[in-house]
Amino acid sequence: MSYLFSYDYRYDDNAYDTETSNKQVDVEDSIGQIYVKYVEPGTAQYGGIFDDTMLRLHRTKHEQFVRDAMHGLSSGFAVLDASQPWLSFWSLNSLDIMGRTIDSTTRTQALQTVQRFQDQRGGFCGGQGQLPHLAGTYASVMALVLVGGDDAFASINRERMYEWLMTMKREDGAFAVHEGGEVDVRGVYCVLVVASLLNIMTAELVSGVAEFVARCQTCEGGLGPYPGVEAHGGYTLCGLAALEIIGSTHVLDLKRLARWMSARQMAFEGGFSGRTNKLVDGCYSYWVGGAFSILQRALSRTPQDDMLYERRALQRYVLACCQDMRIGGLRDKPGKSADLYHTMYGLLGLSLAQHYVGVDPQTRITDMTSVYSVPARMMQWDVVTSAADVVGVSSNVVKPVHPVYGVSLVPLAKCIKYFYALPPLAPSL
Repeated sequence: MSYLFSYDYRYDDNAYDTETSNKQVDVEDSIGQIYVKYVEPGTAQYGGIFDDTMLRLHRTKHEQFVRDAMHGLSSGFAVLDASQPWLSFWSLNSLDIMGRTIDSTTRTQALQTVQRFQDQRGGFCGGQGQLPHLAGTYASVMALVLVGGDDAFASINRERMYEWLMTMKREDGAFAVHEGGEVDVRGVYCVLVVASLLNIMTAELVSGVAEFVARCQTCEGGLGPYPGVEAHGGYTLCGLAALEIIGSTHVLDLKRLARWMSARQMAFEGGFSGRTNKLVDGCYSYWVGGAFSILQRALSRTPQDDMLYERRALQRYVLACCQDMRIGGLRDKPGKSADLYHTMYGLLGLSLAQHYVGVDPQTRITDMTSVYSVPARMMQWDVVTSAADVVGVSSNVVKPVHPVYGVSLVPLAKCIKYFYALPPLAPSL
């Protein structure tokens, strides 16, 4: 399919310059300089036909970037001391999405690293000697999902985990991210992902969650971190995914949400911004792109309906603008340097734009009476191969991923199979 490149899609500030509009113009200038290189010769008079066949995912370069980071980071990364499990998760997941092997040495190192962060009170810390934190717990569990194996899964103390999660529970249905910490929809997402994977979901744990998330929806339509705060792409994914886990996406105004999410795709750049009047950023390829996949399910849309965003435009942005050809890895936007965070979330967004991962509205499971309803509903998400749409050469394709959990389907299924063979800790949902 041809794509018309045109400067007519650029932002119009209505002849009223602001700091925000000037930054937007600068970003569009840098992206336009990249996109024009892909325009087919002789078509410029029509705006320019974009030649997708020139786009390549430089997988080997990105793999080397990730593996180099796993072997050690410079002292400049000391600021991420409280994010050590995230470094493992970002690295392992990037390799897996690209179809690269997590060899035995890498597996052992990752397993030993993550196990050091498990706190005796329950949960995982961001680093040794720190407080257990919901974000660090989420990243640690997801890293163990990718490591896989009974030894990795058995290393998680489910009983202590559940007890600690309940100490983070608040009367309004939300969770503090750590003892005395902030309360937002991020924590809700982390708790429900962990609990649904480890088979420790209870009515007590999820009490009030749907109501709290619903209160986070703003007048714009997106979700903020907590009630009364501006809508944001990351919090929207977290809230929508949390509701999907407990089968409660209906508590949101989905049409208003769809309108706000659709406005996040930038007309000229093709990528997503995270908030109104903000710049495009490669990480929102997942935070907003993944939310679209969940919204598709919530609205009972089928592959024939296609997505509510332009999948190919997003792939062009990731492939043309987010790859750092100097050092490998993916970045926020041109002019920025690659990092592990943007590498993983850029690849996740690329995957969900390439593959249609969804649920058939005719066969979806809605039963909420059994503890087994959670894994059954989560694992009914599947790849519709006929709806795949890969921009560029066929070798650009990456693994399909689950939009709620943000990892590929096979390690996720193995994790669920292991933990749901164990007895639940308490009466289920």
